Amino acid sequence: MIENPKPMHPGKVLSEIYLAEMGLNQSEFARRCGCSARKINEIVNTKRGISPQFALTLESELGTSAEMWVRMQAEYDLWLARERAA
Repeated sequence: MIENPKPMHPGKVLSEIYLAEMGLNQSEFARRCGCSARKINEIVNTKRGISPQFALTLESELGTSAEMWVRMQAEYDLWLARERAA
């Protein structure tokens, strides 16, 4: 089997690329998204995934595609499932 490197959790991408570049903290971004700061914190700290519904919110707030976020989450989830099955 081909070894696949661990993909980055989409919450890390959100934090390290988007929030950092926009100069926003988690609470500010949560207000913009209309969700709790806890939700953003759990996503950023890889304790929660990005749902298709929240991917649509990110699409709207960040100008990214919802498909990008869903794809990143699916790749991470599949990697995690393989790790657990090994």
